[in-house]
This record gives sequence, structure tokens and C-alpha cells, in this order.
Amino acid sequence: MADHVAMTQLEVADYDLGLRGKLVRSSKTHGASGLAFCTILYGLSLIDDVTDTPFSNAANGYPDAQLVPDETTRVALPWRHGTDAVIAELVDEQGRPLEVSPRAVLAGLAARYGELGLAPVLGYEYELWIFRDGEGTSPPILGGRPAHGRTENAYSLTRCAEINDIATEFVNRMDQIGIEVEMFHAELGPGFFEFTLAPETALRATDNAARARQYLRDLCAERGLHASFMAKPFADKSGAGGHVHSSLTRDGNNVFSDGAGALSAEGSRYLAGLLAGMADTSLMLNPHVNSYKRIDPEMFTPALANWGYDDRGTSARVILPDAKSARVEHRRPGADASPYLVAAALLAAGLRGLQEELPLPERDAEPTELPGDLAGALAHFENSTWLPDLLGKAFCTSYAATRRAELQRYEQWLRTTITDWELHRHLEHQ
Repeated sequence: MADHVAMTQLEVADYDLGLRGKLVRSSKTHGASGLAFCTILYGLSLIDDVTDTPFSNAANGYPDAQLVPDETTRVALPWRHGTDAVIAELVDEQGRPLEVSPRAVLAGLAARYGELGLAPVLGYEYELWIFRDGEGTSPPILGGRPAHGRTENAYSLTRCAEINDIATEFVNRMDQIGIEVEMFHAELGPGFFEFTLAPETALRATDNAARARQYLRDLCAERGLHASFMAKPFADKSGAGGHVHSSLTRDGNNVFSDGAGALSAEGSRYLAGLLAGMADTSLMLNPHVNSYKRIDPEMFTPALANWGYDDRGTSARVILPDAKSARVEHRRPGADASPYLVAAALLAAGLRGLQEELPLPERDAEPTELPGDLAGALAHFENSTWLPDLLGKAFCTSYAATRRAELQRYEQWLRTTITDWELHRHLEHQ
């Protein structure tokens, strides 16, 4: 019957949304089917402003590239009749993933860890806003709609009860496709919640994170709600973090600690790399103008590249409860950053620490100040001497072009917009 035609949701990693894609007949996604996708994908902003890059631009006509599904990621979506999903990569004429793809960059970094006999393990946790939908303009916050839930208490059981139906359905759906959501709870803020995902090897963990974000937004939309991972929608409230826990394994065993309550040599070098590379990778951890309005040490969002044991005031919180679960929580990334970019930033910085055997600074050493705005982060990224080697020149050039364009659009808006601040200050008094 016509309503039983099987469809596949093709999912492709981009720089801003996490995943983009399209629905196609499932039969066309198996074998040598000639699937293609427009390379403009890597030049689209959140609202589809187009940035020309050396790879895809008006001069070359934004060409298509072949799209190859990664069959290890194919899952049925039981809540969508007759539909499955698969993550796919754009590839070149030789069948190699495009160098500008953030997912391909991440896979390449994971392979370089493999050459050292190591496998990074990542665990994502996301804070997000859930708003009621309804009458008014979009997005919801601009329409003045109340946030989901009447109170703002963190870890509130009342708010857990209010959100129970959504949270339970989300957890169940993720279980059905092999993604384990370990926790869902209320955070401190209007309609503010957090969920955590079980740790997995780097690429699988990141695919899981990208899907969980997208599928939660889809679920909320089904229920007349709007889920947002915006970093800072409320000036006087906490911002939304996208913290990542990372560790190193060898032959399936965690080698981040020495087994006696301290960091191992490898764990120490990896952490040293995270700290040394944090300023240069801030553009990937905090990719938007709004991202930097979240940075506030008083709200546990670090402005310095520092570390400590179980210290939420640091950017790198080392957690060593036992050898099996030893890890470091990177607290600088925002919820607004693509998990692929965040993972690539962490793995690149950590790999540099391992390769160069960087020494770990003392905890009371003077820490590096991190960029406080998008312009500063862009300067660090473009001036980095080590990132092109680990991320690839093609990716660095393409990604930097999109951030530069984003900054220019904001600066143009700022130059030409009369703000409320100006009106209140000048109109009646001059």
C-alpha cells in the first residue's frame, strides 16, 4: 500500500545544526544508488545565510558530491511509520570523505589515536530550554510564550513530574535505536533541563549526541513544544552548556588514571593538550556571537583554561572516582555547538598533548585566558600553527570562512540597528 512505502532519513553532519538531511525512498539508499547532496551544506548558517568557501561557491556553482551512507549507523525509527535513518558522508571522486566534513575530521582523529593504541571515549551532557508553543511569533521566546514548567528549581521533582511524559518518551525512543540516555532532570532556569548520554567510543558517541539532540527537538515539536539549545536566551539566567566527558582506553580498559587515584602519564598529557589548545579551539566549542554571552565564571562557565579535581569552577574538571570511570569533563563547550565540532576540538587538542608529551601545568599555575568573543576566537583559530595539521587545512579554511561571515553579519547589524539602549539613553534627553 502507498502509505507503507519505506522511507529513509539521510542525515549529514554540518557546522551549525548538527545534522541536516532529506527523506528519500529507502531502496535508493542501498548499494551503488548514485545519491548526491549539494556542497553548499558547509556554507549554510543557522538561518541559511550562504557563505562562499574555497570548496563550494558561486563561481563553481555549489556542485553536488556523492553521498555514501554509513550502514553501521542505519536504524529503524519505530515512532515514524515505515521510516529508517542513516548517517551519510559526502565523498570525492575516489570515494574518500570530503576533508571539509566535521564528521570525517573526527573519524580521522580517532584513527590517529588508534595508531597510538588508544581509543577516546566520550560522554555528552546537554542543557536545553523547552518552551510551550502556541499563538504568537516564532521563535517562541520572541513571542512571549511561557517556558515549560512553572518553577525554576534545579533538580526539582515537581518539574520532573511536569516533564515526565516527554522525558520518558524521549528515553524510550532513544533506547529503541541503541542510544542510552542515563539521566534527564531539571536545571536552574525557566524551562531549563539537562540530559546525559552513556559514554561510547568517539564517533559513535558523537553520532548519538547529534541524533539525540535532533530527535528530542522533533519529539517536542510533535507535542506543540519547542526545544532550543541556544547558549544564552536570558541575560540574567544560566547559559546552556554542552559538557563532554572524555577518557582514553587501550584494549577496552580505561588508562586515564594510574589506578591509584592519580592521572596516568597518558591522562596527564591528554589533559595538558586540552588546556594548551583550548584558546585555539574556542571557535569550535563556542561558535556563535551568542555563545560568548554564556561565559560567566559566577555561573560555572569558565573564562580560563584551568583544571582541578572535581571542581566545577574550572574548564577541565578531573574526575577520578576509580580507575574504570576516570575522566575529564570539558566544561567550556556550549549546547549550541555541533557535537562533531566539539569532539574534533577535544580530540585534536588531546592528541597534540600526547604526541608532544606536553607537561601538565600545576593547578595553581597562571592559566591562559580564553577568548571572550567570536572575533577573539576566530583570531586564535586562524593564527594556530598546529590545528591545520590535525584538522586539515581544507576544514580549517572552510570553517573559518563561515565564522568570519557570521561575525561580519552581526557587526553589520550592530552598525545599522538602533538599539533600545540607545533610544532609552538619548531620545528623551538630548
